[in-house]
Amino acid sequence: MTNIFRVMLFLFAAAAIYAQPQVSSQGDDWRLVAYNFARVNNYNIDDKEVTMTLDTREGRIAGNSGCNRFMGPFRFEDSGRLAVGPFAGTLMACPRIDNRFEAEFRETLANIDSFSFETGYLTLSDKRTGRFMRFQRIVKPERYVWYVNKELEDCVGVVKTKCLQVKDSKEAAWQNFFGPIEGFNFRKGRFYIIEVERTKVANPAADGSAYSHKLVRIIEEAKKEKDL
Repeated sequence: MTNIFRVMLFLFAAAAIYAQPQVSSQGDDWRLVAYNFARVNNYNIDDKEVTMTLDTREGRIAGNSGCNRFMGPFRFEDSGRLAVGPFAGTLMACPRIDNRFEAEFRETLANIDSFSFETGYLTLSDKRTGRFMRFQRIVKPERYVWYVNKELEDCVGVVKTKCLQVKDSKEAAWQNFFGPIEGFNFRKGRFYIIEVERTKVANPAADGSAYSHKLVRIIEEAKKEKDL
């Protein structure tokens, strides 16, 4: 295993550890946010989902290049060069501008020879031509199963209010939960077991939570906790 492979494998592992506790076994997902190509530089990637998934364990890459899906291997040669491809993919009837962009995207990806990693961002470059692609890591929501108490309790945050009482196991102590759970309509006098999706907020307000919460499903509901 070459040194560059060890470094890149460590960086992807570190990204997974620090950016998201629960990581899919299918690999890490990235979205293209900037690029410099030789012949196409006016393609609006904001209107497209140009993505890739890197599976460092299997040495596989897959994604969406604007209109079509692509997939193929990637490996590290003895020289330390990162080699990607050959690719297979779908052949949709795409607009001409999509076809031009996709050709540049795949050509650039097939010729990358270096990479750099910052927290949440990955840049793949072809030093010979100056082409590059910069990707932002797609943060996948975390999921939790919580017990919810039948009564709201007084709690003090920015202002005094009423809070849900939650815990992550039947034996645990109840804790105040500050903030709403989107889609969850609490009914006083009912105990719940719910599945919640938690997503990090990109730019939270100074007095706001760093995370948003959304109800996935109500697993159980009962009048008595022992019935859960």
